[in-house]
Amino acid sequence: MELFYSKDISDGGRVLDADESSHCVRVLRHRRGDTIHVVDGHGLLYRCTIVDDDPRGVLFDVDEWVENYGTHDYWLRMAVCPPKNIDRFEWFAEKATEIGVDVITPLFGDYSERRIFKPERIERLLVAAAKQSHKGAIPQLDEALTVTEFLQQDHDGLKLICYCDEATGKIDIKEALSAAGFADARQKAGADRASKPKVTIMIGPEGDFSRAEVALALERGWQPVSLGDSRLRIETAALVATTAVYLHFSR
Repeated sequence: MELFYSKDISDGGRVLDADESSHCVRVLRHRRGDTIHVVDGHGLLYRCTIVDDDPRGVLFDVDEWVENYGTHDYWLRMAVCPPKNIDRFEWFAEKATEIGVDVITPLFGDYSERRIFKPERIERLLVAAAKQSHKGAIPQLDEALTVTEFLQQDHDGLKLICYCDEATGKIDIKEALSAAGFADARQKAGADRASKPKVTIMIGPEGDFSRAEVALALERGWQPVSLGDSRLRIETAALVATTAVYLHFSR
């Protein structure tokens, strides 16, 4: 089953945009009367019938819809410092979408080598990855913030920070997730976002978080965690953390 994306369908829109329409008609050869499946990016899957197969704008009727399609039983924000090679951040964003993430927040740390972040290409990758992995919800991509700005915000739920230096009180990420006392999320299948267990994880830049950033994080109640003994690249560490949360709630 192929998925198409329409950001307007939940507000009554019944036309695919030019790119989606061209793919639907010219590549997949759909025609008037065919059934297609459209996601709204917020968790709804619509079964639709094509009424006009114009490749510049496919018009369709909605027959039925399914809530919480391809969603997961937790809410996860990954706040990650993009590496100098932006291709690696794009790889992380794509794979994290396939696994299960709700918000990606790019950060600039004191030791970041990258100070510019352009969201347009990554936003397109998130849509493509969500469709490919049959997710009804597309992760939100935040505007880039400094680590300090991010830490000064209020964040609900479990707050974890990963960094390389040894720290008093650092525990394994699996232990931190187990110790959080989350209710069995499998019993909350289909629950709205507000009732899901919330986890936010920070991953630092090539040069790690600065001492001042770590001190602020600890002061603000963030739990330092370890991702194991291997020394990982930024994007690898971010994906390991994403996977740890996914596996914790998939038990």
